[in-house]
Amino acid sequence: MSVVDSADNENERRVIGEFLDELRDTASSLQVLLGNLRSKSVAPDEGLATLKRDASSLRSNAQALNVPLIKLVTHRLDEYLADLKVLGAGELDEIQVFVDRIDKLADGDPVAHADMPAMVRALPARRTGDIDFGPIVQKNVEVLLVVPEKAMSRIVERELAACGYRTSTVRSPFEAIETVVHTRPDMVIASMELGVLSGVDLGCALAAMPATQGIPYALFTSYSWGHAKLAGLPPRASVIRKGPQFGDDLAETLARFGIT
Repeated sequence: MSVVDSADNENERRVIGEFLDELRDTASSLQVLLGNLRSKSVAPDEGLATLKRDASSLRSNAQALNVPLIKLVTHRLDEYLADLKVLGAGELDEIQVFVDRIDKLADGDPVAHADMPAMVRALPARRTGDIDFGPIVQKNVEVLLVVPEKAMSRIVERELAACGYRTSTVRSPFEAIETVVHTRPDMVIASMELGVLSGVDLGCALAAMPATQGIPYALFTSYSWGHAKLAGLPPRASVIRKGPQFGDDLAETLARFGIT
């Protein structure tokens, strides 16, 4: 190992160590905050704002580091809180699950890579705050959305939430590949336009890797099969068209891959 490599590794360890210190401090503060919210010594609106701010900060800081499991958990906590409007006893219990897990990770609690998907699925499912479909049976089915546009991702999230499916959303194809490898979702739905890479590129990448090639993949696009833009999309992939066909295409895709 060269002197430069050694210095780079030492610098990375130092940065990660500083982040873990911050993680411990934030987790400790959140434990106190949750206790104050339960005792009603902190107003729910004030407490929710603090939770959202701290979760967003942790997620942002974790994304820049090579700490995969912490990145996943802070991402899920930030997603869970994003649309939350009220803090009842049930919400506090679910947030407690996230904070306890973060506490353990900050203290170096080891989790084998093979156990990561199950650990992530054990976290509470995100709430889609503006949906009221009545009682929905939550299913142990997880769909990863790779959709840069928030409005578009919301459309798909709503439909999947109505079916009782869990969703998580990432915005870039590179983050998607890492997330799929670590969490093994039941299906991936990606937009056609993803920036540097396309949804076709992402589908090809996942189909080419033994670790991910068996995971169902669907492309969310305005194009139909046969269009030149879809050349190269793996034949096993599905196409979910935007517009009036969306609902039927989504239902057909879920049925085709046995997502029930």
